[in-house]
Amino acid sequence: MTIRQQFPQVPEVSEYFDRKALKPGFSWLDVWAEEHAYSFTVAKATEVELLTAFRNSISTAIATGQGFENWKKEIAKDLVKLGWDKPRMVKDPTGEQPDRMVNFGSDRRLKLIFWSNANSARSAGQWERAQRTKKALPYILYVRTTSGDPRPEHLAWVGLILPVDHPFWRSHWPPNGWQCKCQIRQISAREAERLMGTERVIGKTADGKDITIRYSDQVPDLGPDIQHRNRRTGEVTMVPPGLDPGWHTNPGLARASTLVENLEARLAGAAPADATAAVKSLWADPYAKLAPRLLDDVQLPAGVNAQLAAETGARSSVVSVSSKLIADQLASGAVSADDIANLPDLIADGTMAKPQKSGARSIVRKIGRAVMRSLLNLVDGKLRVTSLSKK
Repeated sequence: MTIRQQFPQVPEVSEYFDRKALKPGFSWLDVWAEEHAYSFTVAKATEVELLTAFRNSISTAIATGQGFENWKKEIAKDLVKLGWDKPRMVKDPTGEQPDRMVNFGSDRRLKLIFWSNANSARSAGQWERAQRTKKALPYILYVRTTSGDPRPEHLAWVGLILPVDHPFWRSHWPPNGWQCKCQIRQISAREAERLMGTERVIGKTADGKDITIRYSDQVPDLGPDIQHRNRRTGEVTMVPPGLDPGWHTNPGLARASTLVENLEARLAGAAPADATAAVKSLWADPYAKLAPRLLDDVQLPAGVNAQLAAETGARSSVVSVSSKLIADQLASGAVSADDIANLPDLIADGTMAKPQKSGARSIVRKIGRAVMRSLLNLVDGKLRVTSLSKK
């Protein structure tokens, strides 16, 4: 079965995948949960050339609707060229684990690589599409898994009907575990009203008994969250029961919102040019389109200016901008997504005016035939963009 047969092809799926940054990793735990939303990794693929081959081939498979068997033939050629078609020893760059013998040509490993990357991209694409069409189709229906041996917790969610922006979908947006085949379907308010409270037989148990679901808007109580400790990073995460650690996030939502929690420290510690390039990369991809659709008002990294931070006494050189401000500016037509992609350059290289009485700083920069202007304020010890305009 090909990706096209499994999932409708939408531009958001390919865009999401193609904009991922390469991140070599020795363990799948090195790139954890939400970070998968913006980093492409393959466990044990510590060489950039090998990782690039995997990403390029999977990108082509997603864009063309190629199935696993055809993709396997293509990646096999790359593995031969790179000398990775046979088992080889791989060294852990951190030195935390002993060298491991790895066979990237094994069918089992290739299936895992293909499945995890194709499905996380599909999941993010579905989220993006749901956000775009939620006025007409405001509800999400959790659909029965196609697995012949479904997990009881996942069956408990079948028939659940909730609004697109319900908090449940922050963590339970399929896939919800390794090899999870659960799916969702976006439905209209009329269909949600028609289904609510009704029952349906969706299959039979191993002993022949009917499996009956009831369509409801009540999230089942499966017990308290379970504590999980990432043995590689030490990070402790609370994971809802029924979800596999590492798959307890929504890739589409995490793409923009959760990355902010970890990114600021990395940007602040990077060289100015590298930090600005990193932020530009974020705003140049679908991140700018996703930002206005976040469930909450989130402060997003907009640029880096160490000199301004020193002058104002800010705790970090990273300047952030409210996702609501971006949404309002885009909605009003005052700026475009392309204009916002220039925000990191404006903050890094713009001409700074003298402080206003309020302490706000105005910064301007000519970009093409236009002049962009932003007002920066110190809020709770951090630099914030409080206005953005173009003339």
